[in-house]
Amino acid sequence: MKAIYILLALTISSCGAQKMSETYTSADFPVSQQAYAQAWNGGAPGSGSGITLYFPTKVTSCKEIVAIYFRNSVNKTVNYTADDRMMMVSRFRTDFNNRQDLIMDLDSKKEAQNEAPNIEKFPFELKDNEAVIALKEINSDSISYVKLLDIQERSQLDMPSMPQ
Repeated sequence: MKAIYILLALTISSCGAQKMSETYTSADFPVSQQAYAQAWNGGAPGSGSGITLYFPTKVTSCKEIVAIYFRNSVNKTVNYTADDRMMMVSRFRTDFNNRQDLIMDLDSKKEAQNEAPNIEKFPFELKDNEAVIALKEINSDSISYVKLLDIQERSQLDMPSMPQ
């Protein structure tokens, strides 16, 4: 009976842990293909902001990208940066400088119409300079995870505001 409890405890504790199939650092790639992140901010009020993550195509190993986990955000959209297809890019929007349609009123019934934020538990514990990419084999349902370490931070890109 004691063995059953131990087995059950091990099963439950291992459910949340995602196994990384590979881990890469900046040193694994030439300088032109090292992963980096760059924050951006729209110049006009309410035009939005975000972080763009650039990473080498090599980490995908010709598999389909299911999701990218970076700075407590998840993105399922990825593009190539150029025709040479050496780097990929994924853009994460942030709340800073986003227009929010909030109802602010003395009447609490009107304010109750505001949509509650969607809070989900992030599946990985990552530092700000780390990302995880979920990959799927082309003809399979099995998902593997690749971790990027030591992602360099480039200076913020401030978009100019509209001409006055």
